[in-house]
Amino acid sequence: MKGNDKGRRITRRQAVGVMGGALGVSLAGGHTGFAQAPAIKSGADKVVFGIGLSAPFLPELPWITKGIAAKHGLNAEYKIFESGLGGVEAVLTGNGHVCIGSEVSMSRPRLSGASIFTVARCLVARRDQGIGVGPKIRAPQDFKGKKVAVIRVTGADYLFSRFLERHGLREGTGPDEVNALTVQPAEWIPAIQRGDIDAFFGWEPWLSKLPQIVKGAKVYAWASDDDLYHQWLFIGFREDWARKNPEQAGATYASLAEATDWVNANKDEATQLAAKTFRLNLEDLKNQVSGVDYVFDTKRAHYDRFREMLGWAQRRNYIKIDNLEKFVHETYYPDIAKKYAPSRTDF
Repeated sequence: MKGNDKGRRITRRQAVGVMGGALGVSLAGGHTGFAQAPAIKSGADKVVFGIGLSAPFLPELPWITKGIAAKHGLNAEYKIFESGLGGVEAVLTGNGHVCIGSEVSMSRPRLSGASIFTVARCLVARRDQGIGVGPKIRAPQDFKGKKVAVIRVTGADYLFSRFLERHGLREGTGPDEVNALTVQPAEWIPAIQRGDIDAFFGWEPWLSKLPQIVKGAKVYAWASDDDLYHQWLFIGFREDWARKNPEQAGATYASLAEATDWVNANKDEATQLAAKTFRLNLEDLKNQVSGVDYVFDTKRAHYDRFREMLGWAQRRNYIKIDNLEKFVHETYYPDIAKKYAPSRTDF
């Protein structure tokens, strides 16, 4: 792939298909050898998956290190950014093929002509997104007159909207309003330390790190608390690549599904691998992993989820969709699952 990587990339691992070779992989039942499939001759020279450095991105590590991508004939690698948003941007700019994001974060660029669609759900989280606060905030009314960080058009932004609505708060710059500022993830904790902000609506690993670094700070609430927001994450493919190279896209889908199964069968090993790769404290990461469920499916019911989240984005004037139903059926694409992993879909 050409072009500069967006975001902070801290490591790279590769899986290179070797004709007629063999790899050993440690599976749940013990050490199992498998014959490596011939590399797919058409399509991208290398399938690039842009990921973040927290619990939702565990399956992408064994996808490479355990030879699962290579087993499916893929020459692939992951690139790590400070959050999954970097992976989405890599797909949008042509520097990546696969990413993980929310319903809105991957649909909004499509409305502007970007070549991206969603192909599968990959995560259901109870504790990944939430609200981190400094020592001045202990109750909902304490948010009045405070500065909070939120990245717009993300699941955390949806959580912010739901939180304000639930507690009768208003966004704005007045003394009785909540002042929302755009602050990038790596700056959330330093900004609270400096007193530039009083809270952030964000995600791991920064939520767990906050009370370890800032005295008196804490995780005020997780997104799923009080039924505010039950977070799902999805797999996005670069559309022009997937349509021109259906076999490569199909192998990518099937191999990522297998990597997810491997993580569910080998949770401890996967967590240790991720802690080392992401340079995170093992116990912190174990806590993160315990708050998420790894899935890989493409279901008709997911259309309802996209309608809900995109409807919210419309009401917030983030997007304009003339025909919501038509757009939902275009942005969520089940055909890859139907052909290459029919057991994962009910289409």
